[in-house]
Amino acid sequence: MPIVASRGREIQRLLDDLAEPRKRTGAIIRLRSLGSRVVPHAAEELGRLNIQAREALLEALRDVDSADARALRRRLARATPAPVSDQATEGRVPPRLSGASKHANTGTMDAEGRALDEFRRLPAARPSERASISRARGEAHLALARAGSRLARQDLLQNLHTLSAERTRLYCEAAGLIGDGAFLAPLARLVHARPEAAEAIARIALRERITGRSKILRDLEQPLRVVVARALTGH
Repeated sequence: MPIVASRGREIQRLLDDLAEPRKRTGAIIRLRSLGSRVVPHAAEELGRLNIQAREALLEALRDVDSADARALRRRLARATPAPVSDQATEGRVPPRLSGASKHANTGTMDAEGRALDEFRRLPAARPSERASISRARGEAHLALARAGSRLARQDLLQNLHTLSAERTRLYCEAAGLIGDGAFLAPLARLVHARPEAAEAIARIALRERITGRSKILRDLEQPLRVVVARALTGH
């Protein structure tokens, strides 16, 4: 019995860690290893978890195949905004929506459309541009990323290369939401000045299943490889 109680306390602590950016990746990995034992505790604590913690919990439980786990994932999915499909980035036209599906996605699609309109009104990034322009573009990128859209992925990647570190906070946050392995190098160059860059690296690595042994990491320059490796372990 004491062992069970101890395990319950550990799971509660890990659920708390899901809300902490620097602890989130490690908590997901540990919760994933605990498997179905997490489900009853998570179900009881679900109401107090914020949106980021719920997204992380959904990721941690994705491979748990039990009736209770599937029911909990459905609850989490209902409580977590669904990303917009990125079919448009591959030259395909998204299928038409009808009935309830159309109404369920209207809010997210409208948010993407507004952010895309705002983004298109802004000039291309320049190192010497006004801070207000950098911030406006960063807000548009973050809004697109929060809607799950990768329509401006290439511009976001280019901005991380172009802009000075003090202007990239919003860009780092957006990269953490929709970035991939190509973002690791520019983010690693920003880590010394922007803690958000390390968090973005950890989120990308978790989503893309990048580890210290992944080829994409071995292909980085040695100094950047060390920075990314530290971000993966939360150091």
